[in-house]
Amino acid sequence: MECDVLIIGSGPAGMSAAMHLKGFSGRAVVLERLSPRMFPRYHSVCGEAVSDRMFSKVGLEPTAVVRGVDRIEIAYPGGVTIDIPVRGSVVDRPAMLSEMKGRCDAEFLHGTATRVSQEGDGFLVETTAGPISCRFLIGADGAHSVVRRDVFGSEPAMLPVVNNLVPGDGGSVLAFSVGEDYAGLYRWRFPSKDGFVSVGFPKGAELPEGTVVTGARHLPFGGVPETVRGNAVLVGDAAGLANALCYGGIGIGMLSGMMVAEAVKRGDLSRYSRWCRRSIYTNPHFMRAHREFSQWTDDDIKEAMRPFRGGYSLARGFVAIVGHPRYANVYFATWMAFKLGW
Repeated sequence: MECDVLIIGSGPAGMSAAMHLKGFSGRAVVLERLSPRMFPRYHSVCGEAVSDRMFSKVGLEPTAVVRGVDRIEIAYPGGVTIDIPVRGSVVDRPAMLSEMKGRCDAEFLHGTATRVSQEGDGFLVETTAGPISCRFLIGADGAHSVVRRDVFGSEPAMLPVVNNLVPGDGGSVLAFSVGEDYAGLYRWRFPSKDGFVSVGFPKGAELPEGTVVTGARHLPFGGVPETVRGNAVLVGDAAGLANALCYGGIGIGMLSGMMVAEAVKRGDLSRYSRWCRRSIYTNPHFMRAHREFSQWTDDDIKEAMRPFRGGYSLARGFVAIVGHPRYANVYFATWMAFKLGW
């Protein structure tokens, strides 16, 4: 098979790329390895939260909404809780992807990419559905990307996470608990569908009582050195684009898919490379703050959060930065991550 654009993977990034290639004059093909039975199961291992900002950025109304959310609550050791007003949704991710697929002109093919090699200024992709030659190759093939392995030879930071469905009602709050029990990271508790809440955390922490369904996956974050090499690009989890502090990946995945589709339509992938380097969503401050924060003990966290014992406000944030300058990057990056990074 020959095509102009081959997208490997049809998660949020790959489906967004296909959707935004609508009207492209060439032949676009999407290769998806997951069977119709496994696709919804795999894509449900996720907190499934997307901000209204991200939906707007990619030109979508919030879709497949399970529950609207209006607040993020972060509980720190020492009894400090910070509330951040937000606007967003918990979605049914498989249903959202199905709705996006209905907006695509691309052809969809079931198969698994096994090897990628250069072929002139394009690529030859060996797949279980047969070889595919393409001019542009979009690697949207997730944490263990074949495109990243064979073309880029890089690896992002990886976080093994467990996601559990537990009976309950999470209201309209995305709740996070921070502490050294979660390797300096966090435990999340989000509203989910059908009278359940989604509870997730780094692999190795104790499962919550009442767990009905458990799933696990690797969450790549922090980016990779290159997202463009020749006519090959990496998007979404393949590029490690999940935010390094809040680990939001759906929104940035969809946004990266849109940006690369626009670059492909213009025949200039350097546009996408520049966006990856300059976007606030991929700012290196997030990864620097992650490295610092992940080394903190509960006592370190209590000390850093002391200025916010009376709650969060811009005034308290300013006082905290002035009074505790060594924590300034974590303060700033955390606020930006939870406001913008999902």
